[in-house]
Amino acid sequence: MRRLKKIMSHVMSWIKKLTKIFSYLIFLFVAVGLMLEVIFRILPTSDSLKTKPVNNDNPILRYAENREITRQIGFNFSHVNTKKINNYGFVTDKFFQEKSTKNKPVIAVIGDSFVEALQVKNSDAFHAILDDKFENYDFYPIGISGSPLSQYLAFAKFAYNHFEPEVYIFLIFENDFDESFENVKKSPGFHYFDDTTGLKLVDYQPGILTALARESAFMRYLFLDFKIRDQLSRLFSPTSANLEISAQHSEAFLNIGRKANMKFLQGIKELSSNAQVIILLDGDRTSIYSGLIDRDRNKDVNILLSELGESAKNIANVGVIDLHNNFRDDYLKYGKKFDYNYDYHWNERGHSVAAQALSKEISRMSISINSR
Repeated sequence: MRRLKKIMSHVMSWIKKLTKIFSYLIFLFVAVGLMLEVIFRILPTSDSLKTKPVNNDNPILRYAENREITRQIGFNFSHVNTKKINNYGFVTDKFFQEKSTKNKPVIAVIGDSFVEALQVKNSDAFHAILDDKFENYDFYPIGISGSPLSQYLAFAKFAYNHFEPEVYIFLIFENDFDESFENVKKSPGFHYFDDTTGLKLVDYQPGILTALARESAFMRYLFLDFKIRDQLSRLFSPTSANLEISAQHSEAFLNIGRKANMKFLQGIKELSSNAQVIILLDGDRTSIYSGLIDRDRNKDVNILLSELGESAKNIANVGVIDLHNNFRDDYLKYGKKFDYNYDYHWNERGHSVAAQALSKEISRMSISINSR
């Protein structure tokens, strides 16, 4: 009995020690967490864009409206922008007016992160440059990061219902094709091509953890600036980048991309029956920097971009601009890149060249609003 009491005494003693250690670790974890939170609140950490819920009642992916946010490009605070989100939840200084109250004809600029243009000041985005130049028109940028071809058609329908644009400009990038299908992209909030209904909406509802993370500066830094998910993916799957490249050199990739092209062009044909359409294709900038004159035909994405452009030229009221030619000529003349060393999105020069190319096409179209 005495021995049992002694054993119990030792056990209780160890429990008390472990409890103290555990309590200290919790205290240390909380203290470090609070310290990091304070530090990253002082630093210009990226703000959350605060994506709104997407469902049948609110079917278009947008951000919380009428806000000014800080956005860091990279992870070391060397490139920080202040961006405005307008009254419709898109990243632009432009105030959107409903069709019943608009006083100018609207040109809708539809795309993904290249239209969103978080990397440059709102005033340096190509659509803002055009808005300043063409005073008789209002340019409405409607773009959300990650949007594929299927989402572009959903954006176009949204623009028609609210603004009735005279012109639609679609900016096409290399990842817009296969991601138009849910089984490839697998992200909520987007519209995807569907064999039966045309476009299928996948609802998005931010959870409690997401809401809490949006309010934490340290968590925003980890996920938005440091991009910890990508870092861990590279760490544990070092060959994933090579696998992705090899996947893009497959017949399956071309087939699904051509299917996306076909569905997208069907939507463009319907749209162009009542409006002008401009298809803007991003250039193969890596090939230009390496000395190639034309697109690298070994990249399947270049095949899809070229096929989309050639097919679109055969549709009435549709113009096509392949920015590869514009970027190539500018690079040969000035030798300056159109993106950042740490981010492949367009820099100020890229946006400027795109604006110049679009300006010529818009002027060539000689759109006469008064005759309609």
